[in-house]
Amino acid sequence: MKKKLYIVPFLLPLLLMLAMPVMAADDRSIDEESIYYIVVDRFNNGDSTNDSDVDRSNPLAYHGGDIQGIISQLDYIKDMGFTSILLSPIFENDSNTFYPYHVTDRQEINKHFGTKDDLKQLVKEAHEKDIKIILDFGISSNEGPFDSELVNTALGWVQETDIDGYKIDLVEGVSPNYISTLSTELTSQIENLILIGEPDGLDDLSEFEAAGLDLVFNPTPYEGITSFSVPDQPFNNVDLIWEQNQEFENTNSLINFMDNTNTVRFTYLATEANEHPAPRLKSALTYLYTTPGIPIVFYGTEIALNGSEPPDNLGLMDFRTDQELVEYITLLSKVRSGVPALTKGSIELVKNDAGLLVFKREFEGQIAFVAINNTTKTQSFTLSTDQVGQDKELTGLITEDLIRPTDDEFHVVVNRDISEVFVVRDTTKINYTLFISVFIVPVLMIGFIYLNKKRHGRPKPE
Repeated sequence: MKKKLYIVPFLLPLLLMLAMPVMAADDRSIDEESIYYIVVDRFNNGDSTNDSDVDRSNPLAYHGGDIQGIISQLDYIKDMGFTSILLSPIFENDSNTFYPYHVTDRQEINKHFGTKDDLKQLVKEAHEKDIKIILDFGISSNEGPFDSELVNTALGWVQETDIDGYKIDLVEGVSPNYISTLSTELTSQIENLILIGEPDGLDDLSEFEAAGLDLVFNPTPYEGITSFSVPDQPFNNVDLIWEQNQEFENTNSLINFMDNTNTVRFTYLATEANEHPAPRLKSALTYLYTTPGIPIVFYGTEIALNGSEPPDNLGLMDFRTDQELVEYITLLSKVRSGVPALTKGSIELVKNDAGLLVFKREFEGQIAFVAINNTTKTQSFTLSTDQVGQDKELTGLITEDLIRPTDDEFHVVVNRDISEVFVVRDTTKINYTLFISVFIVPVLMIGFIYLNKKRHGRPKPE
């Protein structure tokens, strides 16, 4: 396999078109979402007039991020392919801490983050870019049971600002009955409103799903995903993870994450093991984007932001760093959105051996194989025509590989630290579409330019 990290820009859309047409944004189902998770104070400072109490040398103080800062970076988020933005709580907070989960008044926006008009502007401009805005409601276990006032407050923000949903922490006091009431009240005002639940564990999650949660944070794969932080390690309990996911009515509605506000950064795990974080992050991101469920990327992951336990994991975003991971996330987004088998398909393990993970996704006749080589050496594996199909070939969407069978076997080679998504399609002796696009069209253009110059370059007769 050629060691190419990124496909030629004009070639990727063509390959995806050959795989299956991309869905239009208006037709996007919830299992096609991808979420960018922002801690507002630590993302971007767009309005210096609300910078009271800012002290960037103190990890416990405000750092200046605000709603206007998010508005100014919407194109950055859109270009990476994210369809939704999840904001940490933006409501009035305990004055003694920046930590946004110490909410004191959900009727008001934290003055450090902006105003209600700022939120309306954010939602409006995000919607123009086909991006949803979801608010973390900021529930903690010491608030006591929910009541109708909280439901009315949630409803009020939807009506006034046109936000697209809420994240609710499934802590003590939050019951399936409450979720059912909240869901019924909110969806009566906006049909496609999204409710996300974040649990402490796995207890009763299926009941919450049945009560009206659209998406649920899935803690089950976390340990396995973090195993990518060190090379040459098998993915932990991969069969068990996929089996447990089947307990949910829609396994594709589970949200998979590699780090969040409550965990150390994935980068921290890699650097503590003396590993360069970028290759390890790419392996983990590939898993997030190609397995059942919704990928959620914590702000700063795309720049390998480091950090141990909170609040060290909530560092300030830097937009001037290397764009390697930004480009990789952009590529994964295009691949995921162009291959429905990756968002809706079944999953079957092919190989899980000391850092090489291979699995098969299938949906309505479309088959894709994902190979993640999180090792320090080139790896190889073999697929049979029984697994791939007769008269088929494998088209790589990341490294451009084209693999045809030899004696009814597909011999696949994957370079170190490289992942690939292979789409199965009918065998063609010559890939005429690519041949015409890459060779014939440029030759014709050059010929046209030459003839045009030759014709117009002749001296006029006297």
